[in-house]
Amino acid sequence: MQNSLAELIIQYQKKTNKNDAQFAFESHFTVEKIHKIKAGSNNYTADEERRIIQYIKEHSSF
Repeated sequence: MQNSLAELIIQYQKKTNKNDAQFAFESHFTVEKIHKIKAGSNNYTADEERRIIQYIKEHSSF
């Protein structure tokens, strides 16, 4: 089951047609970190979650 952050990333990527590498580069995270989050790992900090959400909000109409 996907966590809410993973689902947010996936929906953003579908909407913007960005792959994991593009998203990781533009949001200043490693591809490995994005893969782990999307795979359901909750091994990220509150600050990392905040930064990802902020990036998505600033770059889409979510």
